[in-house]
Amino acid sequence: MHLRYPIAAALSSLLLLAPRADAEVLLPTGFVNDTLLLGLTEPTSMAFLPDGRLLITEQRTGKVRLFVKGHVAATDPIKVVPDLVADHYERGLQGIAVDPRWPTHPYVYLYYDRAGGFCRLVRYRASGDISEPAGEGIALGDSLLLLDDIPDANGGHNAGCLRFGPGNYLFVSLGDDEVKCGAADSTSLRGAILRLDVSRLPDAAGGQVPRALITPDVNPLSTADSNARLVWAYGLRNPWRYVIDPPTGALYTAEVGLETYDELDEILPGDYLGWPFREGPQVSFVPGCTENGGAGANQYKAPVVALFHEGGPQAVNTAGMYRAVPGADSNWPQAYAGFWGDVLYGEYYSGYLRRLKRLSGIWITPPPAPGQPNETDWAAGLMTAVEFLVGPDGSLWWLQQFNESYEPGSGMLERIRWTNVTLSVGPAGSRPPAKLLVAPNPSRGATLFALHLPAKKIVTLGLYDVSGRRVRALFRGEAPAGESDYEWDGRDDRGRPAAAGLYFARVQAAGEAPRTAALLRLR
Repeated sequence: MHLRYPIAAALSSLLLLAPRADAEVLLPTGFVNDTLLLGLTEPTSMAFLPDGRLLITEQRTGKVRLFVKGHVAATDPIKVVPDLVADHYERGLQGIAVDPRWPTHPYVYLYYDRAGGFCRLVRYRASGDISEPAGEGIALGDSLLLLDDIPDANGGHNAGCLRFGPGNYLFVSLGDDEVKCGAADSTSLRGAILRLDVSRLPDAAGGQVPRALITPDVNPLSTADSNARLVWAYGLRNPWRYVIDPPTGALYTAEVGLETYDELDEILPGDYLGWPFREGPQVSFVPGCTENGGAGANQYKAPVVALFHEGGPQAVNTAGMYRAVPGADSNWPQAYAGFWGDVLYGEYYSGYLRRLKRLSGIWITPPPAPGQPNETDWAAGLMTAVEFLVGPDGSLWWLQQFNESYEPGSGMLERIRWTNVTLSVGPAGSRPPAKLLVAPNPSRGATLFALHLPAKKIVTLGLYDVSGRRVRALFRGEAPAGESDYEWDGRDDRGRPAAAGLYFARVQAAGEAPRTAALLRLR
């Protein structure tokens, strides 16, 4: 799954301690964390039905749970997978996906470690209340094996995240099975993201289908090998969680490293991410594995973020790119869901969640949102977060695998919800003034200006040099309450590159004194 060290060893000392209260989830102003369901046993993944009902998997029990209107369905569990192997801290029921053509195609896909030393991708046909949003009577049966020969020779690095992406293709993540060289071999069914076409599958149950039946007409690798033709990207160690951005098809993938770095990767078709010869920015020599041209000879796609291991267990996770849901009641503000949207990533053990913005092709950490726990972390206290999904209400739903004491049956379903509050108190005359933040600072490339307003106002935002001469007009008009982001591409009003030096951004909001923020531009 996703843990760097065996969890039994990690927990042996923790469980000797007296039980302690769970960490409070700390969020920026205007957000709340709702606990929706208690008592889950090591939940691992979840998937929404199009009508809003939610399916949740449990790693070691092999159960599929149905969450309906705030409670577990009366038919719980709706499935217990057969032949499950969960004898290692990373083995078990790993992933779930719902066919986007539901209910005309009422299929649920599961991925798990099975008896015999393999991982299994299987499709089940749902029956019962498949078209009733409040229905609790669903059963999963009539299994069809899509892949039943994914290697599981070793306990770790099983991956198993399932997502449907653009074109209704099914994406499947495979770990390297602790066979490092396998990640560099596109034919091995190790260390890869697969893209499968499930549109041609028969309705009936059956054994493993031919590869040709699930191979898309177009996938990135041009090869005769039937395994490689399923591959979307490879060179990964254990991509245990990823989220697909629907408009672009990009995968934002949590890649847990070995000893030096974890990674957050943006994956596009055909990408080779470098494992085992790269770990973050580090070049590695791997005995028994041969890098073409010699160690360090090749360029591989760099991660969006490389998280250095500073001691103790560490496992990166990802909530992907936040996109608002059309018509939803609890969509986050535009600042989080603009043209590119924010990419959110965190860490399993420490429980932080951080945000990134893409600025002229460069990823930056934006200025802190009002009320966030600290300068770096957008949220804190999300301990053992194992799965994130944007729900039909526009909130960010997440699974907590354990409470802080790692007690059995302590898993939870939770969500981070925007409350639509106005970020101001008291009468208009007592509202706080406009606030302007700059990132990155100093800057060599594009720069982001984050404007925070207590209420919508007419504002003028411009950039000036040390003599007071305006260099660039950035915005003039009515800005909304909350955060609005404005990008400076490093050019003046005539389109010429601005010289290195000190500049001042100045915002003038109606009825307020001007506010300024200094920016140092480097060569």
